[in-house]
Amino acid sequence: MNYRAVVNILGKIMFIEGALMTLPLIVALIYGETNTYMAFTIPILALLGVGLLFGFKSPKNKLLRAKEGFVICGLAWILMSLFGCIPFVISGMIPNYLDAFFETVSGFTTTGSTIMTKIEGNPFGLLFWRSFTHWIGGMGVITFLMAVVPQGDGQSMHLMRAEVPGPKAGKIVSKMTDTVRILYIIYFVLTALEIVFLMFSGIGFYHSVVTSFATAGTGGFSVKDASIAGYHNAYVEYVVATFMLLFGVNFSLYFFMILRKFKSVIKDEELWVYLGIIAVSIAVIMLNLMYTTDTTGEKAFRDSYFTVTAIVSTTGFVTADFEQWSILLKTIIVTLMFVGGMAGSTGGGIKVSRVMLYFKQMISDIKQMLNPRQVMGVRVNKKSVDSSVLKGINTYLVIYVFIIIFSTVIISIEGESLVTNFTAVVSCFNNIGPGMESIGATENFAHLGVLTKIILCFDMLAGRLEIFPMMILLVPSTWKRH
Repeated sequence: MNYRAVVNILGKIMFIEGALMTLPLIVALIYGETNTYMAFTIPILALLGVGLLFGFKSPKNKLLRAKEGFVICGLAWILMSLFGCIPFVISGMIPNYLDAFFETVSGFTTTGSTIMTKIEGNPFGLLFWRSFTHWIGGMGVITFLMAVVPQGDGQSMHLMRAEVPGPKAGKIVSKMTDTVRILYIIYFVLTALEIVFLMFSGIGFYHSVVTSFATAGTGGFSVKDASIAGYHNAYVEYVVATFMLLFGVNFSLYFFMILRKFKSVIKDEELWVYLGIIAVSIAVIMLNLMYTTDTTGEKAFRDSYFTVTAIVSTTGFVTADFEQWSILLKTIIVTLMFVGGMAGSTGGGIKVSRVMLYFKQMISDIKQMLNPRQVMGVRVNKKSVDSSVLKGINTYLVIYVFIIIFSTVIISIEGESLVTNFTAVVSCFNNIGPGMESIGATENFAHLGVLTKIILCFDMLAGRLEIFPMMILLVPSTWKRH
C-alpha cells in the first residue's frame, strides 16, 4: 500500500469538500441566517486545513495500483460523510451525530433515505447543502477531483474504475481526464437545463436549483415535507420525471449525440432495454390504477410515469403514496428497485447492463447444455463480451445477494417487520430512498435503531461504490505496504 499517495489524494478531496461547502455558506449569508454561519465556517476551516496539510505536497512515489484506487475511493466517501454532516450537528438541525451521518451518507450516495421528520422551515443554507450533496455524489467525489485536479492517466483509470457505476469503466476519448471533463460538462448542462425548465413553473430559483441538484444526482432529497407532491404542480412533476429518466441514461450516449453519432445511440441495446422496462412498467401501473382506483387517465399516467422513473433511476422522489397501491404494483416497484439505471449514469441499482448480461449469459449457458460441441458466447451491441467482464458481474451478484441477506438478518435483531427490514436494505443498497411499510413513501427512517442505521450506512456506501471498494477496506491484506 502506497500510504503517502493515498493520504495525498484524500487530502485533496478534503480540501475540495471544504471549498464546495462555501456555496451553502453563501446561501446562508444571502438569506441572513446568522445562526448557521459557524455551522459551516468550522468544518470549512477544518477541511481546508486538513487539505493544505496533506494534499498539496506531492509524494515522491505517486504510483497507484488498483488496490490504492479502491482504498482511496472507499475512504474518500466515508471521510466526506464524516465531515459533511458536521453543519447539521453544530446548527442543531440534526443534533444526533449518527442521524446526521446517516443523512449525509444518504446525500452523497444519492440514496435519499431521510431521518428528518420535518423538512420545511429549516435554514435555506443547510437544506441547500443537503441537496447539494446529491449533486456532488451523483458523478462521484473522485471523478470531481479528476475534473479539477488532473492526475496521471494511469492513476485516473484506477480511480475511475473504483468509483464509476457499471460492469466496466472506459474512456470516450483518448485521455481519462478529458473523458471526465466531458462527462462533467454534460452533467452540468443537463442540470442547468432542468433549472431553466423548473423556473417556468413559478416555484422560484432556490427551489428549482435544489430540486435539480437532487434530480441530477438521482438522489431524492426535497425541501418539501411531501417531496415533489408538495408543489401541487403537474408541470413540475412532468419536468422532474423526464429529467430523472434522462439522468438514468448512460452519459456516453449524450456525447455520441453531440458528435452526431446517432446510429451508435439508436443501436445501443441497453438503452432500448432501459426504455422498454420503463414503458412496460408505466403501462401496467397506469392501467391497474385506472381499474382498481378512481384515478383518472391523466393522473394515472402522471403518477405511474413519475413513480416508475423515480424508482428505476433510483431518485426516490414521491408524488403518490404507492403504499396504498395494489400488491401487484408494489411488487413491480420493489422489482424495479433492483434494476436501476444504465451503466455510466448517476442511477444506482444492479444496472440495466448487468441485467442484460445475466439474461444473455443464462440463455447462452442453456444453449451450451443442448449443444455441448457448439461454442457459445455473449454479445452486446454485436460485440463479444470478454470473459473477465462476465466473471466480474457474476462475482458482483454473489456478493450483492450475500450483503442483502446478511444485512436483512442483522437489522432484524431490532424488531421491525420483515417487509420493512428487507425493503430498507434493498432501498439503501440500491440507493433508492423510500421502502415499504414504516419506511414507505410518506414515512422516514428516524425510528430505526442504532444498529440498523449503521448497517444501512454501510449498505448505501457499498451500493453506490459498486460493493468492491467497501469490501476491500475490510480485507487485512489490503493494508500491507508494498
